[in-house]
Formats: sequence, structure tokens, C-alpha cells
Amino acid sequence: MLLGVGLALRIYFMFVWRPAITGYSDSGIYFQDSVQSLWTDPIRTVGYSMFLRVLHGITPHLIFVTIVQHALGLLTATIYFVAVRRSGGPRLLGLAPAAMIALGGDQLFMEHSALSDSLLIFIVSVTLYCALRASGGQLWWAALAGVAAGLGVWDRGAGLVMVAIVASWLLFSAGRPTRRTLASGLVALIASLAMIGVYIGWREEVSGLSGLTTNNAWNLYGRVGPWADCNKFTPPAGTQKLCEYTTPAERGYRSGGDGYIYDTESPAWKLFGPPYEVSKYPHAMSLLEKWSEAAILGEPGEYLHAVWLDTIRLFDPKHASYSDLSAGELMEFLLHGPEGKGESSFVEYWQHLLYPHDAAPHHGDIGPLLEWEKLTRVTGVWMALALALFLIGPWVLSGRARAGMILFALTALALLFFPIFTKGYDYRFTIQAFGPLVAAAALSLWGLQGRLRALRRPAPA
Repeated sequence: MLLGVGLALRIYFMFVWRPAITGYSDSGIYFQDSVQSLWTDPIRTVGYSMFLRVLHGITPHLIFVTIVQHALGLLTATIYFVAVRRSGGPRLLGLAPAAMIALGGDQLFMEHSALSDSLLIFIVSVTLYCALRASGGQLWWAALAGVAAGLGVWDRGAGLVMVAIVASWLLFSAGRPTRRTLASGLVALIASLAMIGVYIGWREEVSGLSGLTTNNAWNLYGRVGPWADCNKFTPPAGTQKLCEYTTPAERGYRSGGDGYIYDTESPAWKLFGPPYEVSKYPHAMSLLEKWSEAAILGEPGEYLHAVWLDTIRLFDPKHASYSDLSAGELMEFLLHGPEGKGESSFVEYWQHLLYPHDAAPHHGDIGPLLEWEKLTRVTGVWMALALALFLIGPWVLSGRARAGMILFALTALALLFFPIFTKGYDYRFTIQAFGPLVAAAALSLWGLQGRLRALRRPAPA
């Protein structure tokens, strides 16, 4: 019944808005990579562009991408249901994360958008399920978990956290390291590193560029740039020009980390060129990274304050911080583009080149879906309750349930906080954590109920 309702919502979405939501500028970059070289974009990993190319080879229509992503969403809901059952939870308990994925408004919008998020959410669910299966000692499940985690890195660089979590969790899945858990962790880690190595080697072979990306230092700069004050730390040699604006007050017109990265008036843009091109400046990204690290070490209080402001936004997305989109702003950006006037001309240009035979887009009344998205957001009290249950879970659960809860909780925390520490808050980045977040909270609540029932049970005579 749950999957049936989820399917009905997705069919309704297809009739109201088709072929896809493409207001977000990143969609144009994925389309561009699919038309030109896969390695055109130096700031992101390009697994989603590969995904688009594969689907394009089946049928060159964007609506097919949306259909496949919606199908993956329902499959993801099923995987979380089975994963919770695999952790020892009752059937009804598995419905909690399944409902979050099958019915959640944010999930629906991500699946309907030409963005990498829905693919990453699916890959994370597969990774977690394979890891749970591997905890029984089957090394081939550990290898599959590692491969899935590696593919997550292909889709999004933040997938690196899954590589570390899976290998570490498998090592301690029995409570303490044993020969079996050591073998499982090593197999998963080797498989992940092999997949990442394939990506890096392929990229270097075709484009001559090394590493996962060339311009990833921009992300940390976006985390640091809006508050860094060069009067309070010593800029490394060669980075003095990045102090063109020396105090946050002088940069007050610039809002958000992404705005700071993509603002043509940003000191880094002026010095190194735009972030979507490989800089001709010698060692540009090394210098940008060193400057950002120097700012963090020189102003640790400001860095922690920025992280704290973003942490508050997990509960109140509208709270002021140095970072980017709130939930409402994300929806506006998805639907209406960066200028609020409809789809971006940049996206439309590359979309037409990639899908020249598509019919004209249909944009109907999406109001009911937007109201549903607001109703199902995981913020405020719901986010606070879920994170509080994380603290309780390890003490009220045991065996498989405890291990599964810890895996889900570590994954959710990493997906929530890795962007906050390295790039900045964006509501878009929180959505990928909702599946494991609800799974961990559900298992913890189940364990707590069991302990409370045991306390109420009268002692035997």
C-alpha cells in the first residue's frame, strides 16, 4: 500500500510537471558534460553525467530520466524496509524509513529534478544494505558494499564519507575487531579504493587531469571566505591577493558560500578565474586550499561559529548563517532558476542539445505538491527528536539491532555534517540523510519502548 501511494504521487507529479525540474544551474552542467566530454566540469565528480549518458543511449528523452529516478526512489524505499528488517526490527518498523523515501515531499522533488541527489540516495541505500549483509561474514557482500560506496564517490565527492563509514563499521560490527570483521572491513575498503582508482585513472587517461576533481578547493573556500579576516591570520605566500576584502563587513553584500564562490567579484575568482574552469594560475587550487586552512587555524573561533550557525539550520533552515539555501529557497531555485524567472538559459541551452526531440515542457499547478513538501520536511522538532534518539539507541538496543542502528546513525550524521564542515549548509544536502536518519531513529525508539515495557513488567513472585 505504501509503495502504491508513492507510485500515485509520482504519476501525479509526472502529469503536473514534465519532463523534469531543471531550474537548478547544476542540471545544465550535467547536461553539458553529457554532450561534451564527461570531464568538462573540474569541480564535481561526474557519475551523474555518466548516468545520463547511459539512459540517453536507451532513449534520448529527459522524461525517461525522471521515470527511472522515480523508480529508483521506490526501490530505495523497499531497500530501507528490508535493511531495517535485516537489523532485527519488526516489519512495521521498516515502514518508517520506507515512508520517508516513498512519500516524503523533498525526496519526490529530488527524484523529479535533473540532479545527482536521487542517484546518491539510492547508492547509499544499496551500500548500507550490502554492509548489513556483510556483517554475517560473507566477504562478497563486503565487496559489494565497497563497490557501492566507491560508486557513490563517482556520483558525489561527499560519498567519500561512506567509504570510511562502511569499512570502519564492518571492522567493529561484532563489538570488537575479529579476524572475520577485519577481513570484511579490508575487503570493503579495497573494493572502494579500487572503484575510486578506476575513476581517477579513467579521468587522467581521457582528460590529462589528475585526482577526483581539479577545483574542489573552491568548496572549502566557500566555507571560509565569507568570514575570514586576513588581519587575524597570516596568509601563506602567494595568497595575499585573496585578502582583497579584509573584513566580513566589507563583504556584507555577498550572501552564502555558493554566492561567494560564484560571485565574479570574489577575490579568488579575480585571481584564479571561474571555479568551473581549470585555472591557468600556477598551483591555484593548492594555494586556495592553503589559504582556507590558514584561515581556519588562525580563526578557529570564527570557523566553529560558522559551523554552529549551520548546525542550527538543521532545525531552523531559515536561521541566518554564512551558507546557502533554506528549504523554501531550494524549492524556488529548483522550479524557477537562479533569477526567479523560470528555467536558466544556461540549462535550457544544453538541455536542448542533449534532448533535441523533446516536446515543449509542461508546467502545471504544482501548488499541492509544494504544500506536501512543506508538511513532510524533516526539520525542527522532528530533526531534534531523531538526533536525540541517536544518543539513546546504543543503550537500549543489543545485537544486530544495535549494530544496524549505529550504521544508520553514523551515515546520517556524516551526510548531515560533512557538508557543514567542508562547504556550508544547504537544505539540498540534508535530504540525502533522511533515509538513514529515520531508520536509526525508528530502531532507537523501538529499543526504548522495549526497555520501558520491561521496566513496567512486574517482577516474578
